[in-house]
Amino acid sequence: MIKTIREIKAREFIPRFLISSICIFIMALNYNLFFLRHDIVSGGVSGVATITHGLLNITPGTTILVFNVLMIVVSYLLLGPKTTGHTIIGSIMYPIFVGISYPIATKLYAYTSFSELIVVVLISGFIYGFFNGMIYRMDYSTGGMDTLILIVNKYFKISTGAASLLVNVIIIILGAFLFGIEKAAYGIIIIIMNTTLINKIQLGISDSKMFYITTQKTESIKKFLEEMHAGYTFMKTEGGHSSKNNDMIMCVVPTTSYYMFRKAIMSIDPEAFIVINDCYEVYGGQLKERFPFI
Repeated sequence: MIKTIREIKAREFIPRFLISSICIFIMALNYNLFFLRHDIVSGGVSGVATITHGLLNITPGTTILVFNVLMIVVSYLLLGPKTTGHTIIGSIMYPIFVGISYPIATKLYAYTSFSELIVVVLISGFIYGFFNGMIYRMDYSTGGMDTLILIVNKYFKISTGAASLLVNVIIIILGAFLFGIEKAAYGIIIIIMNTTLINKIQLGISDSKMFYITTQKTESIKKFLEEMHAGYTFMKTEGGHSSKNNDMIMCVVPTTSYYMFRKAIMSIDPEAFIVINDCYEVYGGQLKERFPFI
C-alpha cells in the first residue's frame, strides 16, 4: 500500500507542485495585500512576521524564512526526515513569495481599498482558508507553525487541535497588545474561516448521510428500502453487553432525504438503534434513484 501511495505521488508530482506553487503565491500576495497592510495578526508564522514588522520593522519575508528554516532543522531532529520532507518546499517557497509579491501588492492597493475593515477580513479570510486548503489537499504544507504544533503534540501529549489553538491564541494576544483588541478579533475570525475552509476543501461538502441501523424488524426495513430504491448492506452483529445477535443495515442516503428517512425508520421500528455519519463521497456500487418521497 505504501508503494502504491508513492507511485501515485510520483505520477502526480508535477501537477501537484504547480497547483501548490500557485496557491502559495496567492497566499503570499494575500498576506501583503491585506494582513500586513492592515496589521491583522491571523496566527501562525505570518502573524509573528506582522508583529515583528510592527515592533522592529523587520521585513516579513525575512522573519518567515528564518523561522521556517529553524523549524526545518528542529523538525528533522525531533520529528524525523519523513515529516520534515513534507514541509520543506512550502517552507522555503512561502517567504520567497512574500518578498516577491510585496511590490505587486503595493501596486494593487488602489484597487483593493474598502471603507469597512470587516470586508477586508472576510475577503482575505476566504482567500487564506481556500488556498491553504488546496495546499493541504495537494499534500504540501507551508511549514512554520504546523511543524511547531506537531512537536508540541508529540512531546507534550497535546492534541494537534489543542496545540494549534494554544499557539495561535498566544500569537493573537501578542498582536492585541500591539495593534489593539479589534484587530485581534478580526484575526480570530480569519482563523475560524481558515479552519472551516481547510476541512471543507480536504473532505468536501457532505451531500449524503450514512445510516447504521440496528433493528429487530429487519424484513420490514428491508422492504421499505426496496420500495425507496435504496441500496443497502446487511450485516450480522452481536451486542457488546447483551451478547444478543442483531441485524445491522448500512445505507447511504442523500442529505436532502435525511430527515424524512430517519423519521420513516423510527416509525417502522421505534426501538431501532441508529448511528448517522456524514458521507462525503461514494464510489462504486449500484446506482439508485433519488428517494421519491422528497
